This record gives sequence, structure tokens and C-alpha cells, in this order.
Amino acid sequence: MAKAKQNQNAAPDPTTLGEIEDIEFAGQLDEHLRAGYQTLYIPTSEESRVETEITKVAANLKMGVITWDCFEGFSLESLRSQDKYKSPIAALEALADDSMFQGHQVFVFRDLDDYFVDVNVRRRIRSLAEGNRLVNKRHKRPVIIVSPTLNIHPKLKASISVLEFNLPSEEKLRRTVEFVRQSIESRDPTRAQVDDELREQLVGNLLGLTSNEAENCLSRCLVKHSGFKSAMVNTIKEEKAAIVKKSECLTYIPEETIAAENEIGGFDQYMTWLNRRKLAYSPAAREHNIDYPKGVVLLGIPGTGKSMVAKATCQLLGLPGYILDIGALFGSMVGESEGRTRDVLKQIDAQKGCVLVIDEADKALGNAHDSQGDSGVTKRVFGTILTWLAENQSKTFTIMTLNRTKGLPPELLRAGRFDALFYTDLPTDPERRHIMEIHLAKRKVDINSLGLDDNDWKEICSKTQGFVGSEIEEVVREARYLALEQHQNGTPTFDQIIEAAGGIVPLTQRDPEGMQQIREYCKDKARPVSTPAQAGRGGRTRAVNLDS
Repeated sequence: MAKAKQNQNAAPDPTTLGEIEDIEFAGQLDEHLRAGYQTLYIPTSEESRVETEITKVAANLKMGVITWDCFEGFSLESLRSQDKYKSPIAALEALADDSMFQGHQVFVFRDLDDYFVDVNVRRRIRSLAEGNRLVNKRHKRPVIIVSPTLNIHPKLKASISVLEFNLPSEEKLRRTVEFVRQSIESRDPTRAQVDDELREQLVGNLLGLTSNEAENCLSRCLVKHSGFKSAMVNTIKEEKAAIVKKSECLTYIPEETIAAENEIGGFDQYMTWLNRRKLAYSPAAREHNIDYPKGVVLLGIPGTGKSMVAKATCQLLGLPGYILDIGALFGSMVGESEGRTRDVLKQIDAQKGCVLVIDEADKALGNAHDSQGDSGVTKRVFGTILTWLAENQSKTFTIMTLNRTKGLPPELLRAGRFDALFYTDLPTDPERRHIMEIHLAKRKVDINSLGLDDNDWKEICSKTQGFVGSEIEEVVREARYLALEQHQNGTPTFDQIIEAAGGIVPLTQRDPEGMQQIREYCKDKARPVSTPAQAGRGGRTRAVNLDS
């Protein structure tokens, strides 16, 4: 028999709670336990860390903590050897038996959700919870289910309340850095030295990882660099990218794949706007409590450089970037899609500052408000994302790219979710020339070696009328193939560029209705990414004529 001294719940001790890592979580857990909740569910992969926090809160309420899992059964020594209680049904039945347990205990059931498919387990949980047999006047034995995934059977949703457990805070990660540092200090004090600037850089780049992931990442860095060195920051970014891949929904944007600002043509108004928003991340902005920008929508036909500019925004703002694959959020299990969405958004918030790219969102969210064939899953996922976009107060800068407007829910683009809606139209003659020059230069082709005069460029621009940036790039690629075939080099001639352009049918000719639909939608709703062409002025401009 397991006995515990019976005590009345006490009010939270501020001193004790001050030692708790996640004050917000501790406060919520304290409220739920004091309010007499029967069953709670904490979705987190950090089992050890959350159990430590539960123990601290329970101790403040003068309650013990007993864990259960299918491998060891109950954690009490008197019950651990009894195989009977490795069964979830037997373990749940024991909770209502006063001859088994006495006093106030918090029961942490690890991965109990794996057994929700069993009708007997579901029935036992409902009977215990709805009959107030876990928490009542005689005893307090609330059940807390801890699992890496949020997977509540529909029949149990009314009986189980969910609590969120945040990823490690900056202070927790500072302690992790110190813990790893101390692990090598006794053997090699010189290599264990780390200055405050590097320490804060390490902590900032570890945000968004679990405690175990952060500890493993730091340990690998120490092995690779033989101590604390500035090169560790890039290694952490690489390791973090590999870890993020495990989520299946997020992809880290490597810095080497991001286009430089001088490789972007025809986005001068967007760049001006972005540089103004960049000021919000400065110390002066923090001093005056300036709001962080929420983000921007880039709308236009495919191939106009939206995705490239979205990625480049990461570098321009000096923030790490991630691409969210909305399609990967949807799973086959009941509640899996909603759980994945919450987990991804929690991971993004934990970064304490990043760029989130939702690329071609119209493919996944188009007609979401009319979705009927998936039991409302798309609606719920869409609703979760909309709520997050509206309420997000972190440093996350969200960029959503759209290729079409048909079927878009009107609430997606309302004020408060994004700071601005920009429209990418077809590049003008000067812009097409500049885009071609960029793609030639990227391939180490000397523009002067082409021998093209203004009349040649005028003809090339005429031949590429209606082309978007990606189609211009394809002209360059094809012209260089022709040069290699005919002259055994990669420098195309005027005739080869014209020939390459003649072999491409632009999207604007294949889908003129779609182009016009976007233009009509953007009338009075969006601003152009570049300065409209004006008479008598030269330079690169992008004419956005919505009335043509």
C-alpha cells in the first residue's frame, strides 16, 4: 500500500514559484490543480523537463507525484514489481481505490494516449473524470497525461483539459550553456572559457530547440571546434536546420541559398518599405516600445520573384528564416492536423525572432472556408493560423506568397494580420534587361563581352514582352546551351538570345484570364512592389497598370 500524508491545498508560495522555469505554465497548472480538474493533458516531447516542473508545482501544493508508464507501471517501489499495474486499465482502476493510495497525489501517465483506441480505457477515464472519483472531498488524485503528440479521442475531449508547455526560455538555455561548459571545465579550463557576447549569441541561436536538442547541439559544437569559438554559431544553425527537418512542416532557409540585395530587380518600393520596418528591431525602437511588424503578403502570377524576395527578406532583416509547408500539417489521425499546427506555431514563437515564409499559400488555403470533405479539418487548421496571425506579438515576420486570388477567404487578408499587401506585376522593359543581366552575371558571364548595343537590348526586350523573371532566367539558360553547342563556350550572342526567347510561350499568353483576375483584385487593395513608370524619368521601374 502506498501512503501519503493528507494535507489541505495551500496557496502558491511566490518564492517557490520564482524557482520554476516557466512561470506561465506553473501558474496555469497551479490553478487547474487547485480548481479540482480531474484529468489534464500536456503535449510535449520534453517529458523529463515537464515532470520536473509538475513536481515543483505539486510540492508547493503539498502533493506528491507518482508516474506511470507501460514499461515500469507505477513509480512507487511497492508497486513497481507488480506487472498487473503495467496495464493502463488496472492502473486507472487503482486510482479510485483508497486502499491503494492515501493522501493527495498527482499521477503523471506517460503516453496514455496510445491506449485511447481501447474502448475500456476510454470508458474508465470518463467514469473516473465525470464521476469526480479522482478529485473529491476525500482525496486529490488528478491525472496528467504527458505525450509528444496531442491525440485526444473525440469521446474524451469533454473529459480532458489541455495545458501548453513552452520550449526552453532564454534563461533556461543560458543554464544549458553553463551546464555543458562545466562538463569540460575540469578537464580543460582554457577551452571552457566563453565571453558574454558569444554566450548570448549561442543562446539566441538555440531558441526553438528542446533542452535535449540544445544540449546535444552544444556538445557537438564543442567536439567539432575544440572549445567555445565564434564558429559554433554557424554549426548551431546547421544542426538546428537538421533538427527542424524532423518536424516535416518547417524547412530552414540556408544563408547560402538567399539572393543578395543586388541580385533583386524591380522591387524598389518593397525594399524601401522593408528597410523602414527593419528599424523596429533596433535598440531605439525597443526604447520607444515600437511595435514589431507582423509581415507582408506578396501577390502576383508565378515567376515574378515572390519566393526569392521572401527568402531574401530573412537576410535583409537579419533574422533566421523558415518555410512552412501547410500541406505537411495535415495528418490522417483524428486531431493530428490541429496538433501539428499548434506544435509548429509554438516552435516558431520560441525562436524569439524569425521570418516565416508561407509559400504559395493559395494552394493549401484556397477555398478553406468552404471545405466540407474533410470533416472540417482544413477549416480548423486555417482558423488556428488566422488566430495566430492576428494575435502573434513575437518578433516573427510572416511572408505569405499567393499566385491567385480565386477562393481566398476574405478574412485572410484583413487588416491586423499583415502590415501590407504588395502586388508583383510583369517587369517593364528596363526591368527585364536588368533581370537578364543579373542572371548572366550569376553565371559569370561578362555583360560587356556580349557586345550588345541599345538597339539590341531594345529588340531583346521586345521579344521578351510579357515574360516574368523565371522565364527570363530560362531564356538565359537556353541561350547558353545554344552557345555551348555552336561555339563551345557559355557566352551567348544576340541571335542565340533571340532564338531562346522565341522558344518560350510565357504564362501571360497561356493564362491571360488569371492575370487579369489578379489585376482586378489588386485594384485599390494592394501596392506595387516597384515605383510606377513616369514620363521623362529613366531607371528601373515596374509599371503596374491595373486598368489595362
